[in-house]
Amino acid sequence: MILALLLKTFKMIVNKLYLLLLTIGLSISAMAQENYELGKPNDDNYRYLDEYQALKEYIDNSNYPNFKLGAGTTVDRYLNNTTYKNLINKNFTETVAGNAMKMSSCVDGNGNMNFTTVKNYVNAATNAGLNVYGHTLAWHSQQPKGWLLKLLADKPVEGGEEVWSVVASKDFRTDQTVGWKANESEWGYTISFDATNGLVVKTTKSYSWQVQFVAMSDILLTSGKTYKMTMTVKGSKSGKLDGRLGDWSSGANFSINFTTEWNDVEVDITPTMESSFILLHVPNYIGDVYIKSITFEGNVPQTIPLTEEERHDTLVWAMDKWIKGMMEACNGKVKAWDLVNEAISGDGNDGEGNYPLQHSEGYNSGTWDVGGSAFYWQDYMGDLEYVRQACRLARQYGPEDIVLFINDYNLESDWDDNKKLKSLINWIKKWEADSVTHIDGIGTQMHISCFENTTHQNNIKSHITKMFQLMANSGKLVRVSEMDMGYVRGSNRWGSSVKTNQLTEAEHKKMADFYEWIIKEYFRLIPPAQQWGICQWCTTDAPENSGWRGGEPVGIWDINYYRKHAYAGFVRGLNGGEPSGIDCVETDQAIDISMGIYNLKGMRVQEASLDELPSGIYIVGGKKVVIK
Repeated sequence: MILALLLKTFKMIVNKLYLLLLTIGLSISAMAQENYELGKPNDDNYRYLDEYQALKEYIDNSNYPNFKLGAGTTVDRYLNNTTYKNLINKNFTETVAGNAMKMSSCVDGNGNMNFTTVKNYVNAATNAGLNVYGHTLAWHSQQPKGWLLKLLADKPVEGGEEVWSVVASKDFRTDQTVGWKANESEWGYTISFDATNGLVVKTTKSYSWQVQFVAMSDILLTSGKTYKMTMTVKGSKSGKLDGRLGDWSSGANFSINFTTEWNDVEVDITPTMESSFILLHVPNYIGDVYIKSITFEGNVPQTIPLTEEERHDTLVWAMDKWIKGMMEACNGKVKAWDLVNEAISGDGNDGEGNYPLQHSEGYNSGTWDVGGSAFYWQDYMGDLEYVRQACRLARQYGPEDIVLFINDYNLESDWDDNKKLKSLINWIKKWEADSVTHIDGIGTQMHISCFENTTHQNNIKSHITKMFQLMANSGKLVRVSEMDMGYVRGSNRWGSSVKTNQLTEAEHKKMADFYEWIIKEYFRLIPPAQQWGICQWCTTDAPENSGWRGGEPVGIWDINYYRKHAYAGFVRGLNGGEPSGIDCVETDQAIDISMGIYNLKGMRVQEASLDELPSGIYIVGGKKVVIK
């Protein structure tokens, strides 16, 4: 009796302890849920998203063993923001640096290389179990243009004498550009141009240094040598400009005093580096500042241009230095790369009925360019040679099993029946005609929009289908490399995208359906052996001040890291089906299913009525419905 009582008491204690531990476990689990694991709070339309697993759990690895789900990644945020890092690590199988692995991020205006950030990122991501995809080795944008131009500068004539000459200049009446600038709305100023006054800076608030911008870039001077800088300037009232000739970390400081009359203000200045830019500040000033021009003069030796062979060999040396340095920094951990990025033009004729490659004259006439600092290697090395050299060097210095892609945008183009993709496929054949160069895959960026207009939307869809068919028929690996999506209302094919804060629930869901369709179309048309994967370029919606699709609903999480309906679209596209464990069917009221029926993974089910459904929990009209 005593033993039985003790055993009964022990069982009661164990059961209570189990319930206590279960309760604690559930509490910890609930407390541990992050924003990125939930739908938007305080809105029943988003509660169904709380039930989903991480995105990568829906990949059908048995049928698509090579498929990788990638994320465009802001590297500084990945290294310093735990929430963002966990979002990437838990939802994706591959990460791609948005900017950190581009040439100008690692090589400064004097050719100095710094791969510290790259090493930290690659090590952190691979330690977390992610593949790192490299972006990008050969591109015309975001290049250390000043250093490259310095390498190609005329060479001194042996025995020649120095002469006083203009060595760099910019006339803002004709060259109506600036580089980086501080946020204009935040700091109460605007920058504009006109053909009479040149650069016009209007300030409405007084700050000590915050009103600042890069006025002139890629200034090639000799470090330690003194030059005369002349700025033609005036203001609506007297004041001064503070500036620095150098880079972001150091340089030679100067000040320019101005009046209400045009004056050529001269300053002697000694650069501390070979390639510089001018960062100007408008301190403690409310009013208008006008700058017509900036000129540098100094004693320079007599020179002659490099020969074509010298230019070619010089750039091969620079490319070798860059690619070798990057591959050594990655230490064999980055197995795949965008070898060449955005090479194909969007118009013209290469003599074979295809588009030619982009060149500097195309850039000057307005060819789309997102990064600035454009330097077209093909201008100096030729259309075939620059790709072949990049491929040779990547295979020489990269891991033995390196995989190389050509990446480009507008390959789904409906306006020219996918001509850009057809041109790219033809150019790959040209590059490979030497029987040495081999391109493994094609990346299609897919910076796209979802259209309210049915005709436009169907046309876009048909050309996405054609794109995947052409890519599959090329025999190359196929990667969706930078997918993001905006939304366009109305009948204008080229209309402006709707801002995130203006988008309706129905439009959010239409975007989710489009994501679902694209992913399913990829799986339908690309053979598993040719699949590399799909990379979502923007994981979260873009802030208003973003330089890329600012204020648009481009993410699958919102700006606060909460899941959007687009998340469900990805889930439906990647996989579907979920057992419920409920075995009897009953409905107790009429339910409107006109917007569709979805399972808890976000997959739209095919049944036309609730009566046809197996037992389970479903999402109808953004709410859970139990069929029992």
